Amino acid sequence: MYIRSSILILFVLISFGLKAQPFDTLRVMAYNLTNYGNNINPCTAANNGLTLKNPAFKTIVKHISPDILGVCEMNTNPIIAGNFLSNVLNTDGVNHFVRSAVATEPSGTITSVLFYNGNKMALAYQSKAPTQYRLTHHFRLYMKTEGLAQGDTLWLNVLLCHLKAGTASSDVSDRASMALAIRNYLSSFPKKENCIIMGDFNFYRSSEAGFQTLTSASAGSVYQFQDPINRVGSWTGNASFADVHTQCPRTDNNGGCYSGGGLDDRFDFILMNRHLLNDSAGIRFIPGSYKVPGNDGQHFNSSINSSPVNTSAPAAVISALYLASDHLPVQADLRVAGNFVTSVGSKAAAEGLKLEYREGALFSGQVFECEEILLAVFDMQGRVLFSGIRHGEAGGKIALPAVSGAGLKTLRISRRNGQSGQIRLMGF
Repeated sequence: MYIRSSILILFVLISFGLKAQPFDTLRVMAYNLTNYGNNINPCTAANNGLTLKNPAFKTIVKHISPDILGVCEMNTNPIIAGNFLSNVLNTDGVNHFVRSAVATEPSGTITSVLFYNGNKMALAYQSKAPTQYRLTHHFRLYMKTEGLAQGDTLWLNVLLCHLKAGTASSDVSDRASMALAIRNYLSSFPKKENCIIMGDFNFYRSSEAGFQTLTSASAGSVYQFQDPINRVGSWTGNASFADVHTQCPRTDNNGGCYSGGGLDDRFDFILMNRHLLNDSAGIRFIPGSYKVPGNDGQHFNSSINSSPVNTSAPAAVISALYLASDHLPVQADLRVAGNFVTSVGSKAAAEGLKLEYREGALFSGQVFECEEILLAVFDMQGRVLFSGIRHGEAGGKIALPAVSGAGLKTLRISRRNGQSGQIRLMGF
């Protein structure tokens, strides 16, 4: 058994072209929350209020344990996003979730928001693609791995979208227009990095123009997306796709607030670009990890809590998924090179000057004692946050200045003899 296991491990390493090196994982989750905090008839406090939904979402999140959670259909009032953060995510001793800013939408009162594990990553910036009806939100995250101190930054771009619903030809056309706006936006994005686009796409089949626009190859484009499980076809009402359907987990319509009809549509996706699927730019999709929680493939056109008994998750989770939304979430795991660390700042060197970060200060041995040092601090966009003289203390300690703004920063030190060095840090 030991020999067979060793051969299997060796085979996996060779197959993926990887050396035996440290790695960690990220779990990504997309979820349409169905008018969360948005009580518009027929969705009311009685059938869709937060006192009903929060305990259910809490049960679901605790079970899935995502590191990145992108949600659709959240009310545009930032207080509502704060409610979800405080009462669903950061509970029972968990305090590592952070949320993105809540953007104003061009129309309507629902939006998409990103929540993420602040111990594993940080948000460099967020932007938006100007899609009609609802904006597509772009979040550029970097991983808090040990490699940051040596300048090895692992980037993950996450786009959250909620395309136009409906079966009319005009709805299909609107989805295509929104998809084209997303591709045009990404064509002007200068970076060639890992990228996910996820959310509620409302596609009925892969032949739809919108799906083809997102997944088609274009000259020199890094942002051609693919279905990581390659389950393309006509999804709606097709039992051969029963295991990937995401709407609706119940046959009744919850007083008109939910779509009802049972599981028969694949509206929710996590699509990935080729870096995540093939090129392995420090982060890579883990095959077999893409799942629709609560969907056991045995409840086509029925409720997920009906016969036969759904054993794909604990009974409490199945009940929560039935109650919380008229969509099921989707999840996928990513392999990240290196290990996550709560604070970054190991040894770095430039022009022979060694720097070390510990105990909230910089150190470079005895050479810095009683010496005037020019210290500059830059953010990820290269903007100067601080520039001034610091005096070396006992042991070569250099006190760090107080600078505003969270996230990764670069500290550059220059001595009067021309020697210099820099180190990238976060958490100070």
